[in-house]
Amino acid sequence: MFSYFVRTLFETSMKTIFYIAIFLIFIVAMVIGGDYFYDIYNSPATSVKGVTADEDKEQPKKISNVSNNTVHENTVSNNNAVSSTKLLTKSPPHLQQGFDWSLPAYADEAKYSGLITEEDTTIKAVKNKFLMVLWSEANPEQGVFDFSEFERDLKRVAPQQVLVRLEVNSACEAPAWALNQIPQSSKKSLIYWDKAYLDSTRPFIQAFAIRYASYPQVIGVQLGLADGDFNGSCGDYDNKNGWGEYWMSPDAIAEAEAKFGFSPEIFESASKANFDIYINAFGKNKYKLALTNIGNLFTYGQGAERYNQKLNALSKYALEKGIGNRDGAIEQWMSYLDKAYGNVITSMPDGTCRLDFDEQFAKKIQGRYWGTENEFYGRKDYVLARHGPFSNQAYRELISSLRALQMRRNYMSTSNGLRDVDHPDYKTQDFLKYLTRVMGKSMENTPDAFVLMGERYVAAYRMGDHTEQACVKNAGDKIAFRSFGRWITESTQGTPAIKISMPKEENYWDQKYYLPEGIDYEYFARESKEFSFDVNDELAQIRCQNGCEVEVKAIFKDTVKTTLNIQVAEGITQNIETSGDNKIKTATFALKSSFKQLNENTDILLKSQQRAIPLIMLRVNLL
Repeated sequence: MFSYFVRTLFETSMKTIFYIAIFLIFIVAMVIGGDYFYDIYNSPATSVKGVTADEDKEQPKKISNVSNNTVHENTVSNNNAVSSTKLLTKSPPHLQQGFDWSLPAYADEAKYSGLITEEDTTIKAVKNKFLMVLWSEANPEQGVFDFSEFERDLKRVAPQQVLVRLEVNSACEAPAWALNQIPQSSKKSLIYWDKAYLDSTRPFIQAFAIRYASYPQVIGVQLGLADGDFNGSCGDYDNKNGWGEYWMSPDAIAEAEAKFGFSPEIFESASKANFDIYINAFGKNKYKLALTNIGNLFTYGQGAERYNQKLNALSKYALEKGIGNRDGAIEQWMSYLDKAYGNVITSMPDGTCRLDFDEQFAKKIQGRYWGTENEFYGRKDYVLARHGPFSNQAYRELISSLRALQMRRNYMSTSNGLRDVDHPDYKTQDFLKYLTRVMGKSMENTPDAFVLMGERYVAAYRMGDHTEQACVKNAGDKIAFRSFGRWITESTQGTPAIKISMPKEENYWDQKYYLPEGIDYEYFARESKEFSFDVNDELAQIRCQNGCEVEVKAIFKDTVKTTLNIQVAEGITQNIETSGDNKIKTATFALKSSFKQLNENTDILLKSQQRAIPLIMLRVNLL
C-alpha cells in the first residue's frame, strides 16, 4: 500500500514537471519568435511610409584613415560596421523645404559674441554697434582728454554693445598739436614708426583705456597701424581710403623707405612698440584688443616677402601676448587659409583638400575678441559694382558666414542691407538668428556641429603655408577644397555637384582674389550614395560619453527618388523617401548615440539606397 502511494506520487510529480517544462519552452519560443518577427517587420529597409526598399547588398566599402593630415583609402567589409542591426526607435525622420536652422531650446547667445553694424538697423539679430573715436576731438590739446562725444554715442546706442576704432592713423583725424610733431605720407598716413607718433598716441590710448577698458558696453577695440590714406581733402569723409587695417601698398612702402627710413627691421620693432602701448594700457582686458591683420600679407609686389615674413612673426608675438583679431573680408570666403588663423589642410585620396581647424588653437583664442567683417549687402551701387547682382547675396552671405564659423569667429560686422536679403531655400533671416546662437560657442556649450560640402577652388599662390600637402603640391594652379565645417569632418567618396557660376561680367562676385585663372565657379554639394562623417572625438567625449539625444539634419537637393537613412554604432534609423522634385530640403533624423566609430573615422553614415544624391550640408543638433 505504501509503495503504491509513493509510486503514484512520483508519477504525478513527473507529469507536473513535464507540463511546466513544456510551458516554459513555449514562453521562450514566443519571446524569441516575437523578437525575430519584430526585427523582420521593422528592419532598416522599412520606410516611413511602410514601403520596403530593395535589399541593400553588403559590399566592401571604402573608408578613410586620417594620418599626418593625409586621408588614405582602406577597404573593409561593412558587415562589421554596426555592432547591431537594431532599429533606432526615436521619432520617425521627416522632410522640410529648404535649410532647417532650428536649434535646441536651450541654445542662446554666447555672452561674448554677436553681429555688429556701423549703421542704425532694424535687423533684430544685430545687437552690437561699431563706433569711431576721433583723436582730434577726444584729445584736442596735449594732455587734455574729452570723451564726451563718445559718451553720448554710448548712451544713444545702449543697450547695444560697441566695437571701437581709435582714429589714430591719419593726419586728417589727428589733433593739430600732434601734426606739428608727427610726419605724414603724401596720402596723409601718419608715420607710426616715428618716435613722435609713439610719444603722442601713448597718453591718448592710456586715457581711453583707463575709462573704458573694463567698461562692459565696450566689447572690442581695433588695433591697427598704417593705412590712414585720404584721397583728397580731409574735409570730405568720402575721401577716406584708409581704415588702419595694418597693411601698406607697394607705393606706400617705396615712399616710406625713400623718405622716412622704413625697413623690415623697423617695421618689426615699431609694430611691437605700438602693440605694447595698447597691451600695457588695457592690462587684464587686453583680450578686447583686435589686431586687424594676423595673416601673411602686409604688402605685395617686388620686395614684399621681406615684410610679410616679419608680419608672420609679429602675428605670433601679438597672439602670445593675449590679444585678439579682426580680419577684414570674409566675403571672399576662401581667402583666409593661413596657418596663423588656425587652418589645417588634410589631403584626400581623390586629390582634393579638406579644410579643417586646429582645436588647440581654438582653445587658445577662446574668450578673446575674434571677429571678422561681412558687410557688402544691399542695393547700393558700390556693393553691386564690386560683388555682382543683388540676386547672389543670399548665397554669398550663407557661405561666407559658415566660413566665419569654421574659423571660430565670435563677432561679425555686417550691413543693414541684409534686411532686404532672403531666400526661400537658404532662409537668410532665419540663418541670421541661427548665427547669433552659435557664434562664440565652444565644445562645452555648442548647440550644434556642421560640415559644408561642395568643391571650391583656390590659386596656388594663396597656398604658401601648405605647400607640403599632397593636395596642394600635386594640383598645379587649381587647388580643390571639398568641405569645411565645425566639429564634423567628412571622408565621402563622391563627386562635386550643383555648380554655382560667378561670371567675369559680374566681377566674379569679388572672389577673384583667390580664384585660379579661368575658373569662375564653385560647387555647392557633393554627390554620392554614401556619406561618411566623423564627429570630433573630444566633443563626443564631453557631450555624448553616455550617449546623447541628437537630430541629424541632412540638407540636400531632392533630385531623384530614393530612400535615405542614418547609421551609427548603436543602430540604423527608419528610412525616409525622397520625391525627386528637384527642391532643396532638410531630412531630420532623431536618434541617440555616443558617436563611437562605425568604421575608422566614421561615426555617422548617411546612405541613399537606390541612387546618389547631392548633399549640401550635414548638421547635428545636440539636444
